[in-house]
Amino acid sequence: MSAGVASKYSNLPDIDFEQPDVYETPDDPTPMDLDDDEPEQPQSTDILTESITTDQAAQRFRVSSGDVQGKTALVRYQKSLFRTLQLESLKGGLEVSTGIGVSETKEQRLRRLVYETQELKEQLSVDKGEKGEDVRLMELVGGLNEELEKLGRSGLDSSLVDSSLWQRLEIGDTDVEMVVERKRRGKCAEEPLVLEQRIAALEKTLGAVGGSVDRFSAGRSLVDSVVKLRQQMDVLADPNRVDGIQRRIKQVLVDMDRLDIANAQAARAQAALSADDKNLVKLDAAAIKKIDQVYEKLASVDALVELAPATAQRLQSLAKLHVEAADAVARLSRIEREQSSVKEELVTMKEIAGSLKAAIGENSGTLKDNMKSLDARIAALNERVQSLLSK
Repeated sequence: MSAGVASKYSNLPDIDFEQPDVYETPDDPTPMDLDDDEPEQPQSTDILTESITTDQAAQRFRVSSGDVQGKTALVRYQKSLFRTLQLESLKGGLEVSTGIGVSETKEQRLRRLVYETQELKEQLSVDKGEKGEDVRLMELVGGLNEELEKLGRSGLDSSLVDSSLWQRLEIGDTDVEMVVERKRRGKCAEEPLVLEQRIAALEKTLGAVGGSVDRFSAGRSLVDSVVKLRQQMDVLADPNRVDGIQRRIKQVLVDMDRLDIANAQAARAQAALSADDKNLVKLDAAAIKKIDQVYEKLASVDALVELAPATAQRLQSLAKLHVEAADAVARLSRIEREQSSVKEELVTMKEIAGSLKAAIGENSGTLKDNMKSLDARIAALNERVQSLLSK
């Protein structure tokens, strides 16, 4: 420690002047070589260390498949996997295994044979060789493909090659989105059938209640019953159609009355014929024509016979509804009259209130003037009293 510093701190306690001075370490530490103990690894010659731009990398590694469709590229990729790698089948899809010496399962072998057969068929269709040899090869390939399909669909166990496998094999020739959409539509179409089967099983288990089963819906499925009920509701909801049905029913009733009269006449004629064979009575052409017309109309109205009771009940309920609607209209008109009278009374009350307010205003002004004059008179009286007191 220097003499000046020592003289400065000489009077302070607990200072040891015998210890050496403490200096700070430099800011830049000495670099240490830590890679001396590690052996140097030779760089592979397959790795290119030259720097390239992004445009050059895009031109080098860009896949030239602009004109190739998605499903064609998918088929080529799947076939290249079978040519180069060993595949292992899983529940969720395919997993690529690069291990050596792994034996193929029957399912993988069948799938590989199908792909190889399809590839050979495409190659024969593209190559141009001798016609006879190509035809024979195509026939052999077609027979082999048929044998593989028979083997996969019926010859082998169903647990070995199921329908999902064939769907994955045929997905190369079909768009993936179309297959997914077809599965979704099939599932949506199966839901009502499953619901109907469950309801039928429930009805069979519980038994049908005597008063709750419609005699027209007996022996029909739930979907048919719902469709028929919807059609009947559409018919009943259309007033024009109901009116047309009424007119047709009336016409049919008239025709049926005429038919009854004709049948009575025919019965009487038959009785007369049985009594005396000589007096043979036959219907004329006009009567036969009328009977044919009645039968034709009955054939057209036969489908609506079941709806007649429901239509009559519907009309009765509509008549009651019309009566109630008329009562409601009368009540509304009475309420409107009362409301108009109340409005007139309110207008009269407003006029009376306005006149009363004006009168109150005038009276308040008069009262204020009277108060002012009274104050003035009181003030004058006070002055006079003061003057009298001062005297």
